[in-house]
Amino acid sequence: MSLQDYFTKPEHKSEKETLPLLAALITRYAEERPFEGCRVAFAHILVRNSMAVVEALAAGGAELALSDAFPSPAAEPVMADLTEVGVPILGVREAVQAADLYLDVNCVLGRAKPPRAAAEVTRTGVLHYTGIDCPVVSADDCRAKRIEGFYGTGDGFLRAWAQLRPETPIAGKRVVQFGYGKIGRGVAQRARAAGAELLVVEVAEDARTRAEAEGFATLDADTGAELQKALKEAEIIFAVTGVPGALGRALPADWLRAGGATLVNLGAEDEYGPEFGEEEILGGKRAPLNFILAQPTQNRYVDAPLAAHVLALEAWLEAPEAYGPGVHPLPAEMDDWLVTEWRRHWPEEDLTGIGEELGLTI
Repeated sequence: MSLQDYFTKPEHKSEKETLPLLAALITRYAEERPFEGCRVAFAHILVRNSMAVVEALAAGGAELALSDAFPSPAAEPVMADLTEVGVPILGVREAVQAADLYLDVNCVLGRAKPPRAAAEVTRTGVLHYTGIDCPVVSADDCRAKRIEGFYGTGDGFLRAWAQLRPETPIAGKRVVQFGYGKIGRGVAQRARAAGAELLVVEVAEDARTRAEAEGFATLDADTGAELQKALKEAEIIFAVTGVPGALGRALPADWLRAGGATLVNLGAEDEYGPEFGEEEILGGKRAPLNFILAQPTQNRYVDAPLAAHVLALEAWLEAPEAYGPGVHPLPAEMDDWLVTEWRRHWPEEDLTGIGEELGLTI
């Protein structure tokens, strides 16, 4: 038994039908075999939609090392299916010994052992890779990733909140949000649409200006007494800065605890730091809150960035001599294809606030 037996399971086939961009790559890769002979370690959380990424790599000829890089209850059904068909799930250190190319998330593989080359899909991971001597093609800052950032994490937060706090609607809650980058913008928009009263805290003046232009109250992260008062009055605090440990380093822990607010991490890794226990952060602090869900991000929002991650590795394989050590962007023509195809499959999605960034007409 093998991965191919997993790919024939009805649950996998049904999931793939909701991921048309990845399905298109699977079809093309089965013909072109761009990953033939490559040993690739895989670091996504092992859920149904990420297994379509695995199928794309396998269809392209990759020899795969699947890692349990992000243990989560959401991964348990897929882990059980993989065990049933005899596919080994390795620890991170075992996976990096079995491969020389990485499809990495949050640089969890790269921090264990430098690769020959990697494709990374998170900002936190890209920051880590800047200190590692290898070529990295980043799917983090491409337009396709902004689809997930703007729509997906905020939507996932609302679904996770409803699952964990079904008796506590978000409407009317006073929220302090740290961070207004490409993910923070989407989280703020979704929370406001659900009825939350949002205050955005940002260190970057241009981000504060943008938040104000988009209708949010803001504070400079360096503000003292005013920020302390806002935190004491908050009912929910979001961390979505993209910087590990950012809140714990910048603020006294008692400021964040003072009003008994529910603390939420929406960054790729812990943004609260060692002063805070796992139990103090709703759903835990080591991954974004939406990772507690069986489907952390709806497929209509994650299809394009998942496909971008695979294309990033393909880009390096097409011309490895063009990528020296350091972080490189996803080629523009790949990004163009992803955004165009995403819009073709979901023409009804509201583009307000993001249409211009995607180069799409509202």
